[in-house]
Amino acid sequence: MAKRLTRDPQKEKAILAAAVMAFGTDGFQASTDTIAKAAGVSKGSVFRYFDNKKKLYVAAVHQAMNTLISVVDFNVWTDSTDLVNMIIRATKYKTELSHKYPHEFGLLTRVYAHDINMPEQLRNEVFLTFNKWAEKTQSIIVNSVVDKLELRPGLNKETVKNYLSIMIQEISKKIQSYFEKHPKIQRIEDMTDIIAEVKSYMDMIEYGIVKK
Repeated sequence: MAKRLTRDPQKEKAILAAAVMAFGTDGFQASTDTIAKAAGVSKGSVFRYFDNKKKLYVAAVHQAMNTLISVVDFNVWTDSTDLVNMIIRATKYKTELSHKYPHEFGLLTRVYAHDINMPEQLRNEVFLTFNKWAEKTQSIIVNSVVDKLELRPGLNKETVKNYLSIMIQEISKKIQSYFEKHPKIQRIEDMTDIIAEVKSYMDMIEYGIVKK
């Protein structure tokens, strides 16, 4: 019986880092030759550690999620004094984080967008994995927010959480676009236009749009 080769944690770590970078930049079509070269290993070593490209891609997705969850500061969301403050601060923080970890964000964005260059089965597998992770992360934030609110009698708390999750995601996209267009803005005090817009959205969320 052939002796099983010992795994080198440093090599495995280097391969994963290179895979996150390559897949985050070029998607599933990224070359394993490029990944091996960036990791400083042979192509054979890549497949010795991860068997095939699909398994390497799945491992890279998990690595990207683990990296982000290890560095994210949830206090940015949970310590906010109100919803407007939370959304502005959190979106700014997320934008800054995406600039610091572009490959992780790039890879997970491709997963979320159902990268058409992936085989369908793999596309569905990694999206399901990512979606469960995203929902778990989002629930930490939304639970904290809803627990601070005095809900109208008769409202189902879980329904409110789902509603807020949807609204926060959509408003956050708009704010992120604003930050991308105004990269030099750093202080909340200098964001009066976008804050006013967010306040109008939150006013509608809190009080509705129909005259009573």
